[in-house]
Amino acid sequence: MMNTVTKYDIMKLGFTLTQSQRIMREAKARLVQQGCTFYAGQKVSRVPKHTVENMLNLEFEKEVVKLG
Repeated sequence: MMNTVTKYDIMKLGFTLTQSQRIMREAKARLVQQGCTFYAGQKVSRVPKHTVENMLNLEFEKEVVKLG
């Protein structure tokens, strides 16, 4: 299971492309405020899942891995 999310993962929750981009931008800004300067880069396209979950007050569904 991935511990990071992209704007496309957020879109799977029902948000539009523009909304998911804004959510990612806000998540990156919060992480930079907390001292994680790595997320200040423009090309960083993944953020920790727990950051987005806390912002939106929701949980991503757990991925089910099928064997066989």
